[in-house]
Amino acid sequence: MPAEVLDETAKQILDAASRRFLHYGYGKTTMSEIAQDCNMSTGNLYRYFPSKLDIAEMFVRVLRREQAARLREVADDPDMNPAEKLRAFFGRKFQLAYERFHDKPKAYELSRELITSRPKVAIEWENAEARVLTEILLEGDREGVFAIENAGDTARIIQDACYRFTSPSILQDSEYEALSVELNGVIDLILDGFAWRAAKRAAQDKRKQA
Repeated sequence: MPAEVLDETAKQILDAASRRFLHYGYGKTTMSEIAQDCNMSTGNLYRYFPSKLDIAEMFVRVLRREQAARLREVADDPDMNPAEKLRAFFGRKFQLAYERFHDKPKAYELSRELITSRPKVAIEWENAEARVLTEILLEGDREGVFAIENAGDTARIIQDACYRFTSPSILQDSEYEALSVELNGVIDLILDGFAWRAAKRAAQDKRKQA
């Protein structure tokens, strides 16, 4: 059930569960405790969410929706050109992942647990992120600063290239500033590749017109 259509009772359950997930962790939270926090029976709780994993999925979907809105802000910023948007998009994605990992470790652990149990959630998130990224690429292609054959495929490739900067093992052992510098280096290479392709396309178009 989408977060937007939750009724007041379901929202109350999600709020109570979220507090416990963030404080105690997913594994140490029980359905009976969530029910007690909501002053309802466990049986009534199961009417709204068939399992604790279903509550966790909704919890993660709300977090992802908030993150998607932050990424959307980058794509819709009229003061940035496509190259700046691309850099800012991955910079913000990295920042959100790093902050969540270090400031809300219980939420990050829950996300990883859910992705393992329900990989479709991760796929849906990747698709949602790719749609925003595709818009940035298409804007760059229209303006002639990128040369994109297939924006959707290119978005996936760039997502793969930048995956390292949301990997738990990397986030745990590396400093924020060092990773930021490295990420900017990766984006520099990507933008250099786009600039080369754009110049090649422009040269080809010029020859055709000659």
